[in-house]
Amino acid sequence: MILIDWPAKLLGILAAALLTAVAAAALPDNPYQRWQQVENTLYANAAWSYERIHFDPRPVDVAIIGSSRSQIGLSAPQIAAKLASLGQPATVANMSVIEDGRNLEWAVADELFKVKHPKLLIILVNETPHRWGHPGFKYIAPAAAVAWPPQPFLHNSLYDITYLPFRQLRLFAASLFPETFGLRTRFDPARYASLPTDFTTSQVMADGKLIDMDVVHSADDLRAEARAFAATQKPSRIPPLLTPITDADDPVYLGAIARLAAAHGTRVMFVFLPEFGGSTVIEGRGFYTHFGPVEDYGDLSRDPSLFQSFSHLNRKGALIASDRIAAAAAPLLAAAPGDRYARKIGDGSADQRSRRHPARVG
Repeated sequence: MILIDWPAKLLGILAAALLTAVAAAALPDNPYQRWQQVENTLYANAAWSYERIHFDPRPVDVAIIGSSRSQIGLSAPQIAAKLASLGQPATVANMSVIEDGRNLEWAVADELFKVKHPKLLIILVNETPHRWGHPGFKYIAPAAAVAWPPQPFLHNSLYDITYLPFRQLRLFAASLFPETFGLRTRFDPARYASLPTDFTTSQVMADGKLIDMDVVHSADDLRAEARAFAATQKPSRIPPLLTPITDADDPVYLGAIARLAAAHGTRVMFVFLPEFGGSTVIEGRGFYTHFGPVEDYGDLSRDPSLFQSFSHLNRKGALIASDRIAAAAAPLLAAAPGDRYARKIGDGSADQRSRRHPARVG
């Protein structure tokens, strides 16, 4: 009778599988195809951002990053027009992507600074910091950034690392047979020109849902929507002692974004776009003001006529916020590097001011 050493055999199988996964994760990819993976999804603005960075010759003087609140709550054309009227003409690109997650925002900023030289980076902040990573990060981020997160044990890291070998296998195959996988190797100017760049106007999203940006809801309807959403949220099962390690997406990646900006001489400004009737207390304000001023538009939360949904401004609200952010950005764009608006990350010299607008809307 032949005895089989099952523990040793099992360990051998696991070791072989691990080595195979590591080898697959190390396969090269075409970055352009990598970012295309989120086309035709709710995260499609990330794919547009890659093309805006690498294939559009226009500069990016002001870049906006954040979630859907800033994607549909700030109008790049309106900000540019207002800046021009204030004597500070600038090209503005809204590179926000639906859903929260600072790691994806870092990936966008990292790609931006490879090619463009923005003067100002505008970053959305919420009432509470982003605890976990973005679900789109594992599709677009460089393999090394997925495999080696800046801090171990972040909530999404294991999910992203597990997906990485499959992603790299697919991308490697797509580099050889692009038509089979529907991932282009060449830039299509006509397609790029047809893509939306201002989401503050009504349009059909990638999931087929019509976003009516001119709609006006009653306060009662908005409150009911907020209650219905809150009822779908489940409390975290992570022990409180571990959350400073697992739920640290906001400080870890926001710090990385700020260091990128500082290394390129780019100023940083934060903007708070509230929910209707929600909290107007910014929990991370003290951390954010270390890197730049916080434009606090919490007063907008009291006017239901400014909201497309309980958590997003409509066209009217977006235009108000866009005009405000342009007025706040103008002096930063005009400031010389050595004056009081210049930031020095990490040396305690950051301007600690933040501005809260008065109760009057508009």
